[in-house]
Amino acid sequence: MLISDLEQIVIKLVEDGVFGNVSYLGLETDETAKGAQFSSDLSFVTLIVDDNGKKEIPLVMKLPYANPKVRKDRNLDAQFQNEVVMYKEILPTLGGRNFYPQMFYGVATNGAEPDKDILILENLKYKNFFLPKTRIFLDIDHIRVAIKKIAEFHSFSFILKHENKERFLQLTKELGNTPLPPEIEHEYDVINAACIERGIKPLLKNSLSVDLLTNCLSLLKCPNKTRELIAFPEEPFGVICHGDYCNNNILYKFDENDKPIDCVFIDFQFSKYGSVAIDVFFFLCLNTDAEVRGKYWDEILKLYWDTLRKCVPNHISVPSLEKFLEHFAGRVIYGYTIASFFLPIMMEDEPYDGNELEVKPLTIEEKLEKALSTGGEEAERKLIDIVLHLLDKDYVRPYIELCKNNKIEC
Repeated sequence: MLISDLEQIVIKLVEDGVFGNVSYLGLETDETAKGAQFSSDLSFVTLIVDDNGKKEIPLVMKLPYANPKVRKDRNLDAQFQNEVVMYKEILPTLGGRNFYPQMFYGVATNGAEPDKDILILENLKYKNFFLPKTRIFLDIDHIRVAIKKIAEFHSFSFILKHENKERFLQLTKELGNTPLPPEIEHEYDVINAACIERGIKPLLKNSLSVDLLTNCLSLLKCPNKTRELIAFPEEPFGVICHGDYCNNNILYKFDENDKPIDCVFIDFQFSKYGSVAIDVFFFLCLNTDAEVRGKYWDEILKLYWDTLRKCVPNHISVPSLEKFLEHFAGRVIYGYTIASFFLPIMMEDEPYDGNELEVKPLTIEEKLEKALSTGGEEAERKLIDIVLHLLDKDYVRPYIELCKNNKIEC
């Protein structure tokens, strides 16, 4: 959408009082701001109003992709709907205003009238929240801040479940499913299965834990069954998850020594009612390297649980640390399957641009070849490191047992 079209929308919203009792003076493009265009088109602007004096309001304006085929293939309309529902209804009900940017306006029609869909948020850059300087792997300071924040966010679900379980369950039903169309999902599963092998096959060639990894690999290549099993919101571990909790979707605030002291979340397209483990394993598998995992893994998991326990009033029950670790152990391997697809992409020199989806489509063979070469040998090494960590922590066996207990066979 052109800036002139956005301006007409903003002028009408100012007239309607969306930004308070102010009058419109102008709208300027913010050339200093940028963001990843994964699932929507972003525009960064500064609204200038008269509020008994000139006032600037930095904004992020999100619109659905203009290309209807891309929206259909990736089910982006449902994702956009999910995010607006999160901002308008679920996040305010859960509480904790310091977790996300303020929403000024949001409309989502779930694809019925995409030209009307829009989400207008504050640009937190002007409150000194920024993406971390590293694109993928975070140091322990960033990780501690992020893991405490997601634990605090999960605590609101435990509190609401206790105080008004009916209302909590109503909220979970407002989050729609965001599956891909069957033909696209099948293609993704084929590619993801090949990606999963990148970190496992080299270990099998070296005769490392052959029986265990062979069994594990056969189960991981049944994505529909294992995905349902791991994402299922088994109580008492069910919360409203961010669903895409990774480096791209976390903005940090830093102190005078450039040390992270706080963070907020953005991009709630994949939010869902699911296990607490989802946000934790997604973040840790995708954004920690072998050194950090080796030194701090147990500390990080305990920090998550300690923060959760601290944020939930004592009269409300939460699972014990032992029960949480047991639950996590059977599911963390799914974090590897996510990392096997996305980590090599993030390791490329050129950042991913969602607009690439609009170029001439590749065949499935071309997509497979591209997926298996993305990130090169370094990406494969990083994936192997994750699998070695899973073996070292004895996470493969609990995953196989979980599948067995739920009668999942491939």
